[in-house]
Amino acid sequence: MKNLCIALLLFTTTLSFAQKAKPKTATSSALATFENLKAEIITEGGKQKLAIMMDNAGKKENVILKDLTTKDKAQQPTNFKIKSFTVSGVKLYHFSYTENIITETKLKKENALVTSNEIWDLSATKLKILGNIQTVTNIKEIKKLGKSEATETVEKTRREGFEFVLTKDFEVLLSTKIQTNKYKFNATTRRYDPKK
Repeated sequence: MKNLCIALLLFTTTLSFAQKAKPKTATSSALATFENLKAEIITEGGKQKLAIMMDNAGKKENVILKDLTTKDKAQQPTNFKIKSFTVSGVKLYHFSYTENIITETKLKKENALVTSNEIWDLSATKLKILGNIQTVTNIKEIKKLGKSEATETVEKTRREGFEFVLTKDFEVLLSTKIQTNKYKFNATTRRYDPKK
């Protein structure tokens, strides 16, 4: 009986060591890729950051777009898009992404859609030339009616910031309901200046 238990134990350990390890599938955490650029959420110094990973002939560099304040994956950047364009002989990159920030209490729920648009010069300078953040918040609030226990649900929308539009001539329009600002790229200063 003792020999049978030892033989069985030896047999099961041999089987468990003889099994091949299953190959792990590579998962990419890239939000978007374009040319030699990849948008990713990285951890640096214990903090999560939204970064552009650049691979220039084997030399890898990170350009930090934003520090992330939440580890909730539902509220992290999504719909990331990368485009490039050349204006006045300068190659620029347009990054756009959205974040869905949800704040909820017993009486109020806010669902904010934050849209970020940034134009970068990723040549030797790696400068952000223009940045814009627009927030559209849908608010659902429960309000008491007078001194009674009766309540009503009130829904409203709050808009903050400017709507961003990059035209086919690579000019930037920042607009609200009552105002539109036009910006044109100045190759000498390498920035977008107000268009007169």
